[in-house]
Amino acid sequence: MPKRRPAGPRRPLDLADPRRPAGARRPLGPADVRHQAGPRRPLGPLGPVDRRHQAGPRRPLGLAGVLPAVVAAVLVSGCAVADAGQSAGPAPTAAARTLRTPDTLLGLPRSGAPLPAGLPRFRLNELAREATPATSTVERTYGRGRNGPETIIVSAVSGRITDPQATLARLLKPYRIPKLRTVEFGRFGGEARCGRGRTADEGHLTACAWADPEIAGVVVFLTATKQPDRKEDFLTVRDELEQPTG
Repeated sequence: MPKRRPAGPRRPLDLADPRRPAGARRPLGPADVRHQAGPRRPLGPLGPVDRRHQAGPRRPLGLAGVLPAVVAAVLVSGCAVADAGQSAGPAPTAAARTLRTPDTLLGLPRSGAPLPAGLPRFRLNELAREATPATSTVERTYGRGRNGPETIIVSAVSGRITDPQATLARLLKPYRIPKLRTVEFGRFGGEARCGRGRTADEGHLTACAWADPEIAGVVVFLTATKQPDRKEDFLTVRDELEQPTG
């Protein structure tokens, strides 16, 4: 009986050896590693997702990308403004006005009776200097004589009133009225103030003055007794004195 060889280290299988047992696998080489199964790419709705084309943070637009959009927006808004400007009409302007001397005022005729002694007044020559230049003036007294129940004195000038606020204060200063109130100025605008005072002979007076960039004036109501509120009478007098030109 033949003797067996003692067991020793085995030789590695040579894949090219035709004597290798059937079914023995050959070891993988470097070229075969590329074809091993690895982690699969995630599937998208239309197939594998290529991560190179996935959405990432976008690069900020440069001036070349922003300017065309800005120019287009400016052009569109410019057209809208132009259209709005064409549809809007010109801003209304106040009609030019002048002064007139009515025959009667609050039912009282013109009067040539002398005024109460010591009555403070803003005289016509002083009033005319409030306009540069004066285009028309009014200085008139209305009443039924010295013993009548009421006397009305009006003084006004038209022209260019450079400082209506300062003119208004000067018109009321001679009457020494302790408390002045801002009142309704009427349909021609501007500003108006009224106040009550006393005359040297203990009579009662109400002085109302108004001023706007075109006309300034003062109305004084004189009575022997205490007066009611004269704001409505003042507005009536102003409407009678002023009239649009043309």
